[in-house]
Amino acid sequence: MLKIILITLVFAILIVFLRNIKSDLAVLIEIMSGIILIILSIDYLKDTFNFFNELISVSGLDIDNFKIILKIVAIAYLVEFGAGTIEDFGLKGLANKLVVIGKFIILGLSLPVIYSVFNMFYGLLK
Repeated sequence: MLKIILITLVFAILIVFLRNIKSDLAVLIEIMSGIILIILSIDYLKDTFNFFNELISVSGLDIDNFKIILKIVAIAYLVEFGAGTIEDFGLKGLANKLVVIGKFIILGLSLPVIYSVFNMFYGLLK
C-alpha cells in the first residue's frame, strides 16, 4: 500500500509541474497514472474476490446474484474513474452524463437481484 501512495505522490508532483509547462502532456500522464494505479491495486482486488468466493461457498448463497453484485460494483468504480478523468479534461457536463448513464446501467443490472429479494420475501409471507 505504501508503494501505491508513493507512486501517486510522484505522479501528482509530476502532473502539477507539467501543467505549467506542457498541459497536454500533463493530461496524458494523469490518465496513464490512473491506469498504472489500477493495475497496481489488482492484487488487493484478488484477495477480496477470493474472500467473497470463500464466503459464498461456505454460506450456500446464489452465485449468480453475487456475480451480478460484483458487476454492479465494478461498473460503479469504472464509471467513477471515467467521470473523474473526463472531468480532468474540463468536461464536467459530460462527466455528469456518464454518471447518470452508469446509474441507469446499474439499475438495469440490479433487477434480477431485486426480483430474487422480492421472491424471498414473498416466500416468507406465504
